Amino acid sequence: MFPALAAALLLAACAGGQGEGRRELGGESRLRIAAAAEASGQTDIALSMYAAAAAAEPGRADLQARFASALARAGNAAQAEEVLNRALARQPSDPVLLTQLGRLRLRGDSAEQALQLFDRVLSGAPRDVGALDGRGMALDLMGRHAEAERSYRAALALAPGNVAVANNLAMSLLLAGRVPEALAILEPLARRAGAPPRVATNLAIARAAAGDREGARTLLGDRSRAEDLDAVVTGLTGGAPAPAGAAGQS
Repeated sequence: MFPALAAALLLAACAGGQGEGRRELGGESRLRIAAAAEASGQTDIALSMYAAAAAAEPGRADLQARFASALARAGNAAQAEEVLNRALARQPSDPVLLTQLGRLRLRGDSAEQALQLFDRVLSGAPRDVGALDGRGMALDLMGRHAEAERSYRAALALAPGNVAVANNLAMSLLLAGRVPEALAILEPLARRAGAPPRVATNLAIARAAAGDREGARTLLGDRSRAEDLDAVVTGLTGGAPAPAGAAGQS
């Protein structure tokens, strides 16, 4: 058993051993175990814990949203939607549930439906960072990059340190063909402690789009060949990659 999961289970066991008899795990304990299990690749245990937490407290929108998110990451989109729809039947205007359903729509290539859900959240909570970020992703998928940029920048104005939003803004700029601006965001973002691996991958794509294939391959190591990078760049920008050596040119 992986160390993080073992530690979480041991802590839960210690807590359950206090007092007389066996006590049920609380919602937060289940979430800690679920997160540790998912991080360790134990998807079945994670989903079991998320499901138990959600079932124990059906009125908690955050638990229902986290369970649905875990289901979606595991590839169970239909079940995730069922969880969200049941929760929305109880709380039809909850922003956490609506935002999670919007993200599920994005996964299902239903950008217009996702945009409607994010706009619904923002009509009542215009400073909701998650909805602003999701709105930007929906607009990018619809090819409306200028509007997407405004949505991401509004989110960053509220949460300047949000790595996910900054990463999405950079990719939006890359999709719009604004490679130097994308690089200006991704270069320092990739150096930030704890930045997720996708930031380095996106930086490699941006470097390749600028013609710096060697810089891109340095980031990726043996994970990608030059022609693979070229294919990704062409798919994202809709044109041929920049000539080698053109890095830094606007």
